Amino acid sequence: MTFTLSGLLRVRGAQERLAAEELSRASSERRRAEAAAHAGALSLSEISSRIDDASTLMAMAAARAAGRSALGDLQTLVELTREAEGAAKTAHVEARRELKGLERLETAHRAEARREEIATEQAALDEIATVRGRRSQGSAA
Repeated sequence: MTFTLSGLLRVRGAQERLAAEELSRASSERRRAEAAAHAGALSLSEISSRIDDASTLMAMAAARAAGRSALGDLQTLVELTREAEGAAKTAHVEARRELKGLERLETAHRAEARREEIATEQAALDEIATVRGRRSQGSAA
């Protein structure tokens, strides 16, 4: 007796693996974005505060403004990647839940098929024993 939902089980397995890959990719992108934001914050803090003349002051102000803008963009990117990771995690959990449900159905189906197989074997053994018992009773009389 075959499991009638085996095709769907294979599809759900593929969907779960795809969702796991997407979660892994989203987590990796989040880690990279966080590292870039951290590096940006460090580089912004390392801008020299030594001012010798007006042109140095103007250059430092421009560098800090550009750095803050870039850091703001990086922080926005971190938030976006965190949201994407959360969505990927939700999708993976849902795909995993659907797969597990089908796996439980398959396990129950296999157990029922095995019980039926054992019952059929037992019925055949009982029939053999009954026929042999009748033969031995008939030859003893």
